[in-house]
Amino acid sequence: MLNKIIHLTQELLSAYWHVIFAVCLLALLVTSLLAAGLIRRSRKKDRADSRRGSGSSSTSAQQKTVSSSMKRLPSEEFQVLRDVFLPRLDGKGLTRLPFVVVARSGVFVIQPQRESGLISGGPKDDRWTVVHGGREHSFTNPVLRSAYHARALARYLELPEALICSVIYFDQEVRFATPQGPNVLTSGLTRFIMSHKAELLTGGMVQNVCERIDKVAGSEELRQKYEERNSSRRRRARRETAHAD
Repeated sequence: MLNKIIHLTQELLSAYWHVIFAVCLLALLVTSLLAAGLIRRSRKKDRADSRRGSGSSSTSAQQKTVSSSMKRLPSEEFQVLRDVFLPRLDGKGLTRLPFVVVARSGVFVIQPQRESGLISGGPKDDRWTVVHGGREHSFTNPVLRSAYHARALARYLELPEALICSVIYFDQEVRFATPQGPNVLTSGLTRFIMSHKAELLTGGMVQNVCERIDKVAGSEELRQKYEERNSSRRRRARRETAHAD
């Protein structure tokens, strides 16, 4: 019986060897393609993880965002308000403060920056320059912008400017061509805010400041006015550029 089975198997292999060979070759090809796809996906994930940073030696991009930093502040000590719309110092429209933190240690105006690459510019320059991927563009000096926001907030709250601390936070990978001030950060935003220990505001003052800011924070009406004015300014700038050309 066993001999018959072996003989039959040999006959089948002899008659259909080309079919069997083709099936095995196809299976090998499919397996190779699937393995190559898995390797490519794994490499893409590794590159993405490398860009974000991983492990104890680096901080991921998600952890570095301002929103994540705000969540790490103890809520019983720090009040976080977002999208605060205030009158401009010249009285022409509104200016937007992305994040304001209120505590007994003072009022912190946080200016998030998304630029990445090599940044050049001094604290008094109107524009800074960033070079990334072989491309260069300029942007408004965030130190001046944040200082302007701090003055606008001090006027609105009727508080001394000394109680308002402006902070600029770059949450992407950046390098500076020249040294920057202590309020220009690329990491440690939570630590910087919590390092201020001196009590500048009483509990009652903190409550009053929060109530006043809350009136102009997250307002859709104020947001619409702000965006309409910005759109108008951009259209006017485009027309002026077209006329200059």
